[in-house]
Amino acid sequence: MQGINAKEHQNFLDAYKKFEKLLEAVENKLPEEENKRTKKGMEELRNLYFKFHSLLNDLSHCTQQYEQRKKIVQSGMFKSIRKMKSQLKNKGEKYF
Repeated sequence: MQGINAKEHQNFLDAYKKFEKLLEAVENKLPEEENKRTKKGMEELRNLYFKFHSLLNDLSHCTQQYEQRKKIVQSGMFKSIRKMKSQLKNKGEKYF
């Protein structure tokens, strides 16, 4: 899975801030429609970036829960396997 590079995103935000300052400084402004598209696109990028990090945190939390649960189940299985092997050994039966 490819993530979103935080440094690259920050550089893009910085470039957009410079773009906005340049837009304020020039006399012949961009057409309003073009400016709105750019602003809306930037807002969408910010929202997607925050959504990505939120999902990444959720995934990390889920992974930790999975690993904890796996250890508990694995421990219980191994304990039960040892008991069953012992019972089979006491009966003189072979186990795999």
